[in-house]
Amino acid sequence: MRAHGFRVVGAFRRLSVVRVIVDTREQRPWTFEGLAGVSTKVATLDAGDYSVEGLEHRVAIERKSLDDWTGTVLRDRARFYRELERLRGYAFRCVVIEASVRQIQERRYTSEVHPLAVLGFVAEVSVAQAVPVYLGGSRAESQVLAGCLLRMAEKKLTAISAN
Repeated sequence: MRAHGFRVVGAFRRLSVVRVIVDTREQRPWTFEGLAGVSTKVATLDAGDYSVEGLEHRVAIERKSLDDWTGTVLRDRARFYRELERLRGYAFRCVVIEASVRQIQERRYTSEVHPLAVLGFVAEVSVAQAVPVYLGGSRAESQVLAGCLLRMAEKKLTAISAN
């Protein structure tokens, strides 16, 4: 099975469907189309852009395009720190940036911010703010990564609740 040109791990085919909640304010939402075992539903989330149905207050992924991330580095840090504060209360939380280290180093973004500042902010959020940041590569690759992360978060948190 393929999702946006990427081979999806065969084990996912045997798993039940995970319902991903897409925030109503998400401007360019991922559809997860072609990703086995993932369906979507649009609803308002308190934090993040994506969650899992039934775990909306425990699971959150914040999606950022590279231009959005560099804009955050330059001018929207205070707003973004407030978002991170909300995310800290979640059992699983992360930021997925639709970019690779190479794209950042090659300045494939519109902002004038230096690549080291962009990568430094990735490190600062991951380490000092305790919210993991994943550089997912292309938009399609990031969507596949996010689908896998949401599936694993749902699996682990459901297993914990069952015990």
